Amino acid sequence: MKSKRTSLADIAESLNVSKSTVSFVLNGKGKQFNISETTQKLILDKAKELNYVPNYFAKGLREGKTQTIGLVLADISNPFYSELSKAIQESLYERGYSLFIVSTNDDSTMELKLIRDLILRSVDALIIAPCNGIPALKPVLDETPIPVVWVDRIGDEFADFVGVDNYMEASMLVKKFSVTPKKVGILHPKRSDVMTIQLRIDGTKSACEKQQIPYELGALSEDEQDSKRIIKQLVDDGVDSFVALNNKVALHAINALNQLKVEIPKKVRIISFDDSEAFSYFAPPVTALRQPVNRIGQETVERLMDRLKESTENRKHLMMECSFIERGSH
Repeated sequence: MKSKRTSLADIAESLNVSKSTVSFVLNGKGKQFNISETTQKLILDKAKELNYVPNYFAKGLREGKTQTIGLVLADISNPFYSELSKAIQESLYERGYSLFIVSTNDDSTMELKLIRDLILRSVDALIIAPCNGIPALKPVLDETPIPVVWVDRIGDEFADFVGVDNYMEASMLVKKFSVTPKKVGILHPKRSDVMTIQLRIDGTKSACEKQQIPYELGALSEDEQDSKRIIKQLVDDGVDSFVALNNKVALHAINALNQLKVEIPKKVRIISFDDSEAFSYFAPPVTALRQPVNRIGQETVERLMDRLKESTENRKHLMMECSFIERGSH
């Protein structure tokens, strides 16, 4: 393994030329500074021989930009965030930017530290899907001049945001069942204080109340036996229609229903808020609300590019529409 990184000084010393001459050549300015083609070739060949890698971070600090963006996600293991980060990275790559991705696990203390770390690394801007501790973040973000765009979860009403209206989209699902529910089971993750989940709970409850349909909440965890117990209790209590408020919860619920030998959609029906690639392979295939993840990623980058150009345009909250994917479970 190489003991240390090759520097401009190493190349200059090996060829007995000045460090500035090496710098001009490696930055494509040899002709501009009247450096002979022979010397330019010697420097380029030596750089290749010594496996010289430019220090873009140092260059970025000198130029006031690093061509890097920080992406702060709540949970990278969530398929939604994995897909979102892919869309953002591809869109940034087309514009010549690199991406630093960090996952906070919805831990506000970790989130604060990671955001500080990204700022110290001199990222040009931040894209944040925040935890619920927005007031704790504001003092840190107010201290830095770099642009911030919030994605998926609204962080600051005066900053740019791209996502969906979780309340409205969830409220529409109750009317999507093929048979009017006798009782709805609203399934959410064990931790329900996350803003998007709370909005989905409130939207589903409101729709049930308007349609005078009884409902009951169920908090599902990674514990298979616990999820099975909760689903059994809900079915025993008369729930015949489930709204799962994210795709991970939907998977836990379907697994529990299969173990309990409760037939879908013969005995109960289920709709997932958030789609999954796996849903079309289930028997029956799972009906789901699909967020426009790629478009959310692309529009987030578009907003960010405007801010990097120091646009004076008013901040926008861009709410995108979801698609209802009818399969066989509803």
